[in-house]
Amino acid sequence: MIIISNKIIYIFIVIMAVMMLCLTTYSENIIMAKSKDDELISNKIKAPFYPWDNELPNIETPEGFQWREFQGTTLNFVVENNINANILSRECRNFTEKTGIRVNIRPMDYSTMINKINNDFISERGKFQLVYVDPYQTLNRFHNNLEDLNLYNNDPRMPHIPGGMEDFFDDQVNILSYFGDKTKLCAIPFDTTTMIFFYRKDIFEKYREQFMAENGFDWTPGQNTFTWERYCIVSKWIDENVPDEEVKYGSAQMAQLHNSVYCDFSNVLESYGGDYFDDPHVNTLGVEKPKMVSVKNHNLEDGLSMYKQMVEVGAPDSINWNWTDTAEAFKNGEIAMMANWDENGAVVENPNLSKVAGKVGYSILPYGNVRSANIYGGAGIGINSNASEIEKKAAWLFIVWATAPQTQSMVLWEPEGGSMPPRKSVYNSKDVQDIIENVKSNTNEISNLNHLPALLEVWKEDNVYFRSKISNFYFVEQIIINNVRDMVKNDLDPKVVAEKILKELSLLQ
Repeated sequence: MIIISNKIIYIFIVIMAVMMLCLTTYSENIIMAKSKDDELISNKIKAPFYPWDNELPNIETPEGFQWREFQGTTLNFVVENNINANILSRECRNFTEKTGIRVNIRPMDYSTMINKINNDFISERGKFQLVYVDPYQTLNRFHNNLEDLNLYNNDPRMPHIPGGMEDFFDDQVNILSYFGDKTKLCAIPFDTTTMIFFYRKDIFEKYREQFMAENGFDWTPGQNTFTWERYCIVSKWIDENVPDEEVKYGSAQMAQLHNSVYCDFSNVLESYGGDYFDDPHVNTLGVEKPKMVSVKNHNLEDGLSMYKQMVEVGAPDSINWNWTDTAEAFKNGEIAMMANWDENGAVVENPNLSKVAGKVGYSILPYGNVRSANIYGGAGIGINSNASEIEKKAAWLFIVWATAPQTQSMVLWEPEGGSMPPRKSVYNSKDVQDIIENVKSNTNEISNLNHLPALLEVWKEDNVYFRSKISNFYFVEQIIINNVRDMVKNDLDPKVVAEKILKELSLLQ
């Protein structure tokens, strides 16, 4: 019996050993299979820049593609000195570490940047392989000098734009990425700078009852009753009733001989129902040469009269200010109201840089007799067609990375950021929706994002203003800049100025 028992035990041990061996082999196969799956995710799907994101579209890597294929390549990228450029300059080290591609990002003021880009295209040197594509200064004039990005985005051997072009807001894609039609993809949406209204919330709350008692209306910005006419009344009242120690001037414009006066005035003109041209798609896809001058004499005259009044009641020096000067005056506590680019929200809410941090309210711009019109100033990134083939492919990798939701989200969440990306997926993300609700309920703790609800209100179809996108827009802009500036500087009759502008616009046709 003992012998039989020993045999049974021996057989049992052998069976268990075989089973353990099988289980071990099976487990190893599972681990190897999972390892291969992870490798597949790593090499075929997940790019080396960010952890896998379950909410936002990810950069995907084609099978067999090597991110360091173009290492040693140097690219030059001249860009407007704004939030996007500053944060991207710092974060670009991540891109260079993973690809070996060096990108010289050169932020500069708007006018200098446009001149450098234009000169590079005209000379055909290809000095700037990456191009900051302003739709009204570059895309409209030099779309034939920009590479068709469909060549890369549709190439199965190259990485593609995460989420596809459909992840970007539709109107912004039409404005920033195409010219004339959708045949050629000229640029990928990059930034979304838009004008909103900034005001001293502390001043408006402190003097609200006193103002209402004297004037009979609620002066809170953002309501459809807060018109440009009332803006002027409020500005003058603040000048006369609020001590200079609290705020020096009620408002300020940006009437310098600069693109700023065009933007500043166009907000007002459009709010009174005026625009410069009425050709189909002139404000979205754009047209080479407009045929329909749409601005009516009374609309133009109304807009000019109101803008002249706004300059008269504003800070005296603002007749010589551009948007940078006006923003500087606001953050220094000198003015109570301004229309300016939304990206200034990060600066005015930074207590290390601003005297008014925590005291600022945001809204859409005041209304004319038709609507509130808030000018959009976004831009895209494109590739110079004069670059070499290797430079073009390296530039495409940078564009895929720079416009990815994860990269663009940095511009939103960084303390010095706060600029909303042009992507639907970011807007729809839980974090962004939570911030919007927190701001509305006054529970938001991320101060540089306090302006988001105002910005998103501005982006609504009834409120946003898209400029005319035409090939000779530069000359249109110069007509407006020179005449509006001349009017406010030399106290000219708005009716005479309106007739002169209409005549000069007609001569462009």
